[in-house]
Amino acid sequence: MPRLGAKVCLFRCTLPSFFLLLVCSIHETEQNSYCQQIITEKHLAELEELADTQMQHPGRVSFKFINKMQLKDSVCYVKAAFPLLGKILERTEFKENSPNAKKMQTVRRMYSRIDENVDPCIRDEDDEERRLSQMCFEEFTTSPYEMLLLVKQFFQDINQLLQNQETFEKDCSQVYRRTCLGPRDAGSSPEQRRKEPAVREGHREPLIYIAVATVVAILLAVGGLLLYKYKSRVLERPLEDGGCDPEEPERRALQGARRCPELETQDL
Repeated sequence: MPRLGAKVCLFRCTLPSFFLLLVCSIHETEQNSYCQQIITEKHLAELEELADTQMQHPGRVSFKFINKMQLKDSVCYVKAAFPLLGKILERTEFKENSPNAKKMQTVRRMYSRIDENVDPCIRDEDDEERRLSQMCFEEFTTSPYEMLLLVKQFFQDINQLLQNQETFEKDCSQVYRRTCLGPRDAGSSPEQRRKEPAVREGHREPLIYIAVATVVAILLAVGGLLLYKYKSRVLERPLEDGGCDPEEPERRALQGARRCPELETQDL
């Protein structure tokens, strides 16, 4: 009689693993489906309308955000800027019960849904990522219209990544360290880094004054040398009035004085 123990054991060991993989796959599919449906075209259209209502607004607003062109990594850009987006939405207020206020409330709810699931659609940064990403924060000052367009574009970037089933599990520490730190001290804060250009400019001004003074001194020295050489050549150059010595008239006067006594003696 053939022995079936090994086959039965293999089947029993494989079956739980198969069901576990199946459950994980179903959960991942549901998670992707949930995240892909959060940001809709209606939300993006409402953000566009909110921005349009602020086109004529003369004021300026300041806020911290991430320079997308500097980071050059869409996943890390979203991970670093997502918490900052929530602060921008909290600060953006419209007249109570106005159409704009209702649209902004809808956008805030949409933003909250991205993180309220058991498995957030955008994975939170770990402590090291969070510390390094703060080095990428920049101070933006724009019109309200430009700020809301930036918010809309950011949601479009998130939506594109979610549609591509991005899990945001990438460790962005190296990207932040390479892009945002550079030769700067890793322990410096964003505020300190913004002050560095002004400090460098302050150190540069005395150098400019020293350079200008040095150039002026050199020009004066060269000019004095040229003037000295010019005077030396003039004094050494023979006179052009018949080649006469400048002391010739004085010698002639002396010779005339010597002849005068002889003439007086002859007369006597």
